Amino acid sequence: MSIIVSHLTHIYNKGLAYETTAVHDLNFEIEQGAFTAIVGHTGSGKSTLVQHLNGLIKPTSGSVTVNGVDVSGKNTSVLAVRKKIGMVFQYPEYQLFEETVYRDVAFGPHNLELSETEIDERVREALALVGLDFDEFAQRSPFELSGGQKRRAAIAGVLAMRPEVLILDEPTAGLDPCARDDVLRLVSNVRTETGCTIVLVSHNMEDVAQYADQILVLNHGEAVRMGTPREVFADGAFLTEIGLALPPARAFAGRLEARGLPISAEDVLTRDTLVSALAFLLRETGERS
Repeated sequence: MSIIVSHLTHIYNKGLAYETTAVHDLNFEIEQGAFTAIVGHTGSGKSTLVQHLNGLIKPTSGSVTVNGVDVSGKNTSVLAVRKKIGMVFQYPEYQLFEETVYRDVAFGPHNLELSETEIDERVREALALVGLDFDEFAQRSPFELSGGQKRRAAIAGVLAMRPEVLILDEPTAGLDPCARDDVLRLVSNVRTETGCTIVLVSHNMEDVAQYADQILVLNHGEAVRMGTPREVFADGAFLTEIGLALPPARAFAGRLEARGLPISAEDVLTRDTLVSALAFLLRETGERS
């Protein structure tokens, strides 16, 4: 399911003294099945942008087209759009409210007026996707779970709708490093298992470098870069200028390269590639000595 954003502008409080342009003349395309990250400093327009992608808010001008359907069109069924596009907000566990995990995950499918058999199938499928054992967790209260488990259960509720596009707005906010890695691996696995398109809003450059196919960089509501992680992170000076940082591994490799070590910093984006580069360097050094 492709997403085409064309000349998208959103102005809050238009015509009033506190008028603010949140995003301005955005133009980009996300291909079906892609993993796209949206990054930018606080207030750059990230959350405003993604709320347009499933029709939560309407543009002041421009359009968002998902699989050929204008999401912002007057005659477009917002409900139909949201069946296809799932949205996971920051701290999604705050939206848990049912007595059991099963009932919480089943809430969305139940509203689609599906049969009990179909609902049960979707709940089981969604819990499996997020790594929560059905027998262990289905009848437990969601409020008895750990923070990471609550977040998984909340994400399962979105996945039970079987979205073709999954949008996640800072899905790892407030989690410890271990739980953060678990959630991101979960998202990557969902993409592999279902083939859905992933749109991830994040401020963590390491996560973006690890998982995204392409990155959209916003600055003061405008799209200033879009490309592969290698392309975007090649210009560290520009990112610093707009309040962003390089992934730690890329920054460290750059310092090594600046000291004359034979490392191509542009090829190092993640911890794994950094370790590989250092291992290669040590082998080369050992062979020469």
